[in-house]
Amino acid sequence: MDGKWIYGINPVTEALRARIKPDTVFVLGAGKTDRIRDLVELARLNGCQVKTVEKVFFGRFGAVLHQGVCAILRQQRQEFEDVGDVLLRVSLQKEPALFVILDSITDPGNVGAILRSCEATGVSAVVFQSHRSAGITPTVVKTSSGASQYIPLCVVPNIKHAMKTLTDNNVLIFGADSQADTSIWDVDLSGPVAFVLGSEGEGLRRTVKEYCDHLVKIPLYGKIDSLNVSVAAGVLLFECKRQRHVRHKKS
Repeated sequence: MDGKWIYGINPVTEALRARIKPDTVFVLGAGKTDRIRDLVELARLNGCQVKTVEKVFFGRFGAVLHQGVCAILRQQRQEFEDVGDVLLRVSLQKEPALFVILDSITDPGNVGAILRSCEATGVSAVVFQSHRSAGITPTVVKTSSGASQYIPLCVVPNIKHAMKTLTDNNVLIFGADSQADTSIWDVDLSGPVAFVLGSEGEGLRRTVKEYCDHLVKIPLYGKIDSLNVSVAAGVLLFECKRQRHVRHKKS
């Protein structure tokens, strides 16, 4: 069922609004809330079948917060984009490119949370490998609160090849590394940039670091020496947007 089912009010609602339309929406029969009633109305407006089911129906998702709503997608596989196509599209826009590259992040909760921050900051695309990554699973869709339905996604055999493509197109690549000497506050992020994020336990692979233009860290002021990777992603992305906002106001 992985990649075919989604669950939770926000993910199903966003799927109804986005490019991947559910075929059937299932809702818990007892105790419908206003939010679920609105979702059911939206489903019917989109021509999706709505079925009322019992609580046991949701047992297929395990111990997760389904909120009494799930849906089965018409497309089992999500559409992905090419890095070159995204670069071409972004070159026609006023806002500089902003990419996020995931290096071996396998926790679907982290991937979903990262996608949510990416969508909120208008990231051009998220790049990840076809192996050694969480992929776009129902848990990722759920954790992203539907952001995975909107953010452009590029799945590649090797992220280092994608990084070289970005470098060849004048995108500066910043690797997030808690041991780096340079603070994120001290670099210029107003031009085209890409952030590379490593796995929670291992961080960036050595060979991936070699493809980065700069390694940067987020200064920490407490006793804990690292941030969750999804929290770090949010900090990096909003610092980038802050710098661009300031630069735009000055110009």
